[in-house]
Amino acid sequence: MRGWRMFPLRVLRKRWFLGVIFLFSLFYFLDRTLYQIPQDLNYQISDTVRIEPTKVGLQIRMETHNRNVTTCRNSRQGRSLIVDEKGFVCQWHDVLPSGCCDPSAMNTRHYTCRGCSSNHCCAIYEHCVSCCLHPDKVQYEGVLRDFIAKAGNTFRLLFQATEDHYDFCLLKCRTSSESVQHENTYRDPIAKHCYGDKPPDLMIAT
Repeated sequence: MRGWRMFPLRVLRKRWFLGVIFLFSLFYFLDRTLYQIPQDLNYQISDTVRIEPTKVGLQIRMETHNRNVTTCRNSRQGRSLIVDEKGFVCQWHDVLPSGCCDPSAMNTRHYTCRGCSSNHCCAIYEHCVSCCLHPDKVQYEGVLRDFIAKAGNTFRLLFQATEDHYDFCLLKCRTSSESVQHENTYRDPIAKHCYGDKPPDLMIAT
């Protein structure tokens, strides 16, 4: 009876047995961890920009407006509005399960430039992206090339990583160092989201 009670202790002292337990625990942990990782992280976080090497020739894909989109990427960052990759702006409750705005919803707008000035700067981020996607407003390829030619190294890497017109507009309309002066004051406190190649107009405080 005493020998039976000592058996677990003798076994546990053997290194091979401890090694088996360790390997089993490791495989179990890895299996559970990998199982919980979503299969597609591309657009789970709207502020994430995928930095991937691209050719200097800028392999620009312009199919965003021409293909039939059954599911949509959208901005996901606004409190009340979102803009999808087809240029529709809508309220959150008008977003379809596909991620696209419902074009039949009363408040949905397509290629809206509401609140945008002649210098291509807008008061609302989602309107900036929608206006930027308008095929008559921006010649995407030309604007991208001009901007990259003038941008610093950090911005050049970011914008070279954009895969299409929608990616470009999402990134371009975010406020950046071009939108501020003295590092803490907006050049234009209202129209601070710009999709063109110029910064917001400098508004003199009165």
